[in-house]
Amino acid sequence: MKRGRWILAGVVSLGAIVFMLTQLGANLDFYRPVSEAVAARDEQGTKEFRIGGVVKPKTLEQFDSTTMFELTDGAATVIVRLDGTPHEMVMQNPDGCIPVIVRGRWDGADFEGRELIVRHGSEYDDEDHEYGDVEDSLACEVAPAPTV
Repeated sequence: MKRGRWILAGVVSLGAIVFMLTQLGANLDFYRPVSEAVAARDEQGTKEFRIGGVVKPKTLEQFDSTTMFELTDGAATVIVRLDGTPHEMVMQNPDGCIPVIVRGRWDGADFEGRELIVRHGSEYDDEDHEYGDVEDSLACEVAPAPTV
């Protein structure tokens, strides 16, 4: 009888571990750098995914409830149409160079975004309660974005 309980406990534990690992894998949400996303545009189709890069300088435009900008990783560039107004950090720096991740899907050659996340480093600069000098940040170097 005791042996049966140990076997049952082992099976339940193993099942719980498998369940947790599959849920963790299902909840991970990677993004593709712009050049990788452009290269895989046909196979991606209209499925939703996340694309990462920097807002290209001087391309940010606001129209009623839509914001448009060019997103680049240094190797490729794509036009993004974002439903709504992006994060205030993006709007306060219309000259661009802000590293972002956009969730959305392809709409022809353009990317139709529904959510924008501003990527940032681990160092916080509270000088004058501003976002720091974006022009001097690594985002303006337009280096290819790492895959997360």
